[in-house]
Amino acid sequence: MPTISIIIPIYKVPREYLDQCIENCIDQEYKNIEIILVDDGSPDNSGSICDEYAKEDKRIKVVHKENGGLVSARNAGYKVATGEWLMYLDGDDWIDKNTCKELIEITTKYPDVDIIFWNHVQELGSQSIKGKMEWKCEDEEHLYQNEECKMLALNTLMYTSGIATAYSKLIRASYAKEKDIFHNPRLKQGSEGVEFSLKAFYYADKALFIKKYYNHYRYNPNSISKKIDERNTIYLKDCFQVMLEEIESFNDKKKFQDALYQRVAYVLIAIALSTYFHPDNNDSLFTKIRKYSSVIKDNKIFRDSVNKASTKGMDKLRIITFTLIRLRMYFMLDAISRLKQYFLKKGKYNY
Repeated sequence: MPTISIIIPIYKVPREYLDQCIENCIDQEYKNIEIILVDDGSPDNSGSICDEYAKEDKRIKVVHKENGGLVSARNAGYKVATGEWLMYLDGDDWIDKNTCKELIEITTKYPDVDIIFWNHVQELGSQSIKGKMEWKCEDEEHLYQNEECKMLALNTLMYTSGIATAYSKLIRASYAKEKDIFHNPRLKQGSEGVEFSLKAFYYADKALFIKKYYNHYRYNPNSISKKIDERNTIYLKDCFQVMLEEIESFNDKKKFQDALYQRVAYVLIAIALSTYFHPDNNDSLFTKIRKYSSVIKDNKIFRDSVNKASTKGMDKLRIITFTLIRLRMYFMLDAISRLKQYFLKKGKYNY
C-alpha cells in the first residue's frame, strides 16, 4: 500500500476554493495518502484553515513558512514528504476523487515507471474545457522509454503540449531524490512548471501517459500569474535563464535552445497583452511602450528570442503580434490587447 504525498502550496486562496481542493483530497477513494499543506506566509486566515483540517485528519501535515513564492512553497512540501509517490496540486485547483486509486492501480501494472502524466480540464467560469492544451496521444496508455523521454522533455518547451506543469503528474519519490527533481531554488514563480517538467522528463528512463483528466485547473483572474504585475516579467526571465543554463548539459542542446526561444516568444506576447498593454494598466501609451521596449532591450534572453525564435506552429494572431514586436511597432500592441480583452469578456477565453 504505497503512500502518495500530495503537496499543496497555499497563498491567499479564497475559502471556497481551498475547501474544495483539500476536501477532494481527503475524500480520495484511495486512503493511503499524505496531504501536505504549505502555508506560504499567507496574510489571510489560510494558515488557520489548514490547521483546522489537520486536527480533523491525521494524514494532513501543515507547513507554515515565511512568504517566498510558489517554488519555495513546493520545495518546502517536497522536503517533508514521506510517500513513495509525489504529486503537486495548486490550492485553487482540485482532483477527482478516484485519482489516487486509479493511479496506484496503474503503478502495479508499470512498477518501474518514473513519471505518470495525464491531461487536465480547464475550468473557465461556468465552462469546463478539454482539449485546448493537452498531450496529443490517442492511446489510453502509452509508455515512453529512454530517448523517448527526452522527446517529452523537448515538448515541455512547446507552448501547446500541455505537459509543462508541475501538476497532472505522479512522480516516483526515489527517482526525484536520485536525480534532484525538485524546483530550482533560484526561482520564485513564472514558468517554474516548465523548468521542473523539463528536468523531470529529460532524466527519466520511463514515463507513462494515461488518457485521463483528473486535474481541474481553475482560471482565476485574481491569481498571482494573472495579475498586472511587472515583477512577473523578472520571475519569467529568471526561469528561462535557468533553463538555458540547464540545457547546456543536454545532448543535442541546439534543438532544446531553439524550442526554448520559441517558448520565450510566446511569453513575450503574453506579457505584452496581459501586463504592459493591458487596458487596466493605467500607464500612458508612451510609458507602456518605454517599459516594454526596455524589458526586451535589457534582457539578453528576451533579445535573443526576438531575433531567433521560429513562428512555426503559432496561430495567426500570435504571428502578427510577434511580427509587430520584431518590428518594434509596440503602439499596435495596445489595440491588440484591447481586442483580446473584449473577446475574453464575451466568453472567448483564448488567454
